[in-house]
Amino acid sequence: MEIKAKYKKLFFEWHNPLCNYANRIVKDRSSASDIVQDVFVYVWEKRDQLDLDQNIKSYLFQTTYHRCINHLKQSKIVPLSDDEYKMSNTASDEAEFQREADIYAKKERIIKSLRHLPPKCKEVFVLSRQNGLTYTEIAESLGISKKTVENHMVKALSILRTNLKNLAT
Repeated sequence: MEIKAKYKKLFFEWHNPLCNYANRIVKDRSSASDIVQDVFVYVWEKRDQLDLDQNIKSYLFQTTYHRCINHLKQSKIVPLSDDEYKMSNTASDEAEFQREADIYAKKERIIKSLRHLPPKCKEVFVLSRQNGLTYTEIAESLGISKKTVENHMVKALSILRTNLKNLAT
């Protein structure tokens, strides 16, 4: 696969997880997006020195982390030294960055899978799993029967299982 195709695949696979990760650190969606864009520009500029087939996700998360720290320092949001901040905050070693990358990749797969649900099915699923409502509460709030809620949940879980299995391969 040529370098442009690899880079494009890398971008589409990791852009959203990296934005979510950066947003968790800088707590500003716009800044997080800018930081991730800078990371991808940097990776493109260093494409001849990097092996995009090797463990690039850990590298992306480490680079994003360091760019976030620099952003916070420049914004004078972090009064700590680099070492103090590493010790008190998120990932600081290779294994931790790898774990973070895996977590954000899984979250992104789930979000993508949710997009495939029919609207009513998605609404019922979100009310149940994210808002913690019971089937009875969902039925009352949507004006449908409890059995319909159960049917929507069975359908949602079936679609999600299929989509997540397909995305994992």
